[in-house]
Amino acid sequence: MSRRAPEIAALAALVVTVPAWADHPGGLRMEGMNPVVAALVWAAAAFLIGMAIVAIVTVLARRRPSARRDR
Repeated sequence: MSRRAPEIAALAALVVTVPAWADHPGGLRMEGMNPVVAALVWAAAAFLIGMAIVAIVTVLARRRPSARRDR
């Protein structure tokens, strides 16, 4: 069996399911919800996730005070 078999199977499953997902969005938005409101909700969620990622990277990348002291 090829090493790429799982990747090919996942790609095939994705190709088969994408048209159905595009036609039936499922739980991404409530029935009767205005598409503009749904877009704004998703945009706000993406913005908050982006802010969280920036905050985490900033905290992790903060320079530590050096052990060397000036005399």
